[in-house]
Amino acid sequence: MSLSRVSLGVLAGLLLVTPVCAQQMAASTADLDALSIEQLAEVEITSVSRRPELLAKAPAAVYMISGEDIRRSGAVNLPEALRLAPNLEVARINGFSYTISARGFNSPESSNKLLVLVDGRSVYSPLASSVFWENVDVPLADVARIEVVSGPGGALYGANAVNGVINVVTKASGETQGLVVDATAGTTDNKFMARYGFTPWAGTTLRLYGQVSRANNTVSLSALAPYRDAWARNQGGFRLDHEYGRDTFTLQGDIYANSTPAMEIEKGRGFNVTGRWTRAFQSGDTLELQIYRDEANRILPGLAQEQLYASAIQIQHNTSLGWNDVFTWGAEVRSSKESFYSQNVFTFADPTSYVNVQNLFAQNSFKLLDDLRLTAGLKVENSSFSNLDFLPDLRLAWDVADKHLLWTSISRAVRTPSKIDRELMAPGILLPAPRFRPEKLTAFEVGYRGEPMDRLSLSASFYYNQYDDIRTTFADPVTIIPVQLRNGITGDAYGVEAWGKYGMTDWWRLNFGFSWVQRLQGLKPGRNDFSNGQALGQDPSHQVQLRSEMNPFEDWEFDAGLRVIGHVKMRNPATGATRVVLGSYMEGDARIGWRVQDGTTLSLIGQNLFHQNHQEVNDPSAYPAHYIPRSIMLNLRQSL
Repeated sequence: MSLSRVSLGVLAGLLLVTPVCAQQMAASTADLDALSIEQLAEVEITSVSRRPELLAKAPAAVYMISGEDIRRSGAVNLPEALRLAPNLEVARINGFSYTISARGFNSPESSNKLLVLVDGRSVYSPLASSVFWENVDVPLADVARIEVVSGPGGALYGANAVNGVINVVTKASGETQGLVVDATAGTTDNKFMARYGFTPWAGTTLRLYGQVSRANNTVSLSALAPYRDAWARNQGGFRLDHEYGRDTFTLQGDIYANSTPAMEIEKGRGFNVTGRWTRAFQSGDTLELQIYRDEANRILPGLAQEQLYASAIQIQHNTSLGWNDVFTWGAEVRSSKESFYSQNVFTFADPTSYVNVQNLFAQNSFKLLDDLRLTAGLKVENSSFSNLDFLPDLRLAWDVADKHLLWTSISRAVRTPSKIDRELMAPGILLPAPRFRPEKLTAFEVGYRGEPMDRLSLSASFYYNQYDDIRTTFADPVTIIPVQLRNGITGDAYGVEAWGKYGMTDWWRLNFGFSWVQRLQGLKPGRNDFSNGQALGQDPSHQVQLRSEMNPFEDWEFDAGLRVIGHVKMRNPATGATRVVLGSYMEGDARIGWRVQDGTTLSLIGQNLFHQNHQEVNDPSAYPAHYIPRSIMLNLRQSL
């Protein structure tokens, strides 16, 4: 019998036996240390409308990961925490790098249609319109929630919010007072975090933290190409919150340094600072001003060096026009200096690019009837890489009954050209593409969110996406090389996303999720693609996840998770032929937590339990293919 079958049997047995034992000791059971299904619906989120609104009333495909979800998952970094969102596709490349997307286009090269924010600060890189996850880390104990919106968000967030928005919201410093030590030791990942929160003077709270992370080597698929990708990261930061009357001030920042100590593969340095002022008016209006500065230096020894200096100023006003409505408007000015110094044949005519972005947005949500709401929004954005883009969004939400919401939307989004799209070149091989245009999406969605029965919450959505001007590598039919990046792919994608929570008892909850996507992309007339659709990504046709959270006995927690990832096919947009580049896999995770005493929790965590190793990415254009190993970890969290 295979190890995967044995592991599946053990996991299933634990899921079945634990409730029986718990029932025999009912006097010892404890309620879950989390919100009930009904209370979850009352949680306020901000990512859908850029203002507080109830999760149950948000007319979009949004999944919320709570801080409690993260703690009970045993995740040690942000990408691993994002695996909890069924509307994301998360794939680990090696010991330090990940690729993450929503609704397709997931690969190191093509995952460039997802906007990621940390407390309102964009962590997007203008080099490739993507996110370098190894340079993005947040102390998970400080995360209040992560809001994951799948579908376009261009009307509020601008270019590059094409297939989704991830918004990481950290706790105010007033919620993190005292000393917390969080230490994890394991076969794959190790981390130590210490945080101290205090009140320096009346009306002001402050927290300071420092953390050290170490990830061990993963396993190279090729024994002939050893690739030691162990990862080391040191990071520290602070957050200060001050309240004065109706005004709230926040100042926060981080500084980090990371590297691959075993081999000179990659290393980075950087810092960020964000300041935010919010005024709450007696009328109920709010006005917010945010300014941030972000600097990052990413080095690939012997290959290249990237330097990014980004800053932005944003203003937003939430008010009413007097129509029983909520009107939100705002503006942003963002600038970045992107320098890329190459030491190989692929280079840039001008290593340094300056990108300036200005935008203005407005959105109004008002009632057409008592149970029917219309939300209309528009963002006008001007970029030095794409000129003017108009990004409209229209959403209709119908409260068909108490705790039952139907919604539908139509929206437009674009991906602004990156420095690579327009300026990358290699003499005799690749020509620069100064006329590369934005990639475009028109999206249609319909969804449901509600509580169809007691203890059950359910969200489901269907989407139909029309893409145009997706990137291709154009080869001259006669000379073949040099090739040039052009806007050559058009076509459609459609899919289904669904997730829910079911409270089996007061001490046992199930979380489940499913996603399925199909794509029908082809070449535009007169175009070809030398890369055979590499810009379309490597996406599984479906994903399934099931998680169980139990408090079977007093002071004990048992959590288990199962995820099934479908096989990955690549489709040639010219011929329509497909080939399997990565097989399907099934993995399981488990955690046993013991509350030793108030403020002290000891956890034993197992991840990827079904196989000694498995592969999640197969894209040799980025990094050599690697296996992701099974991981056993011990975690201690102490609060004083």
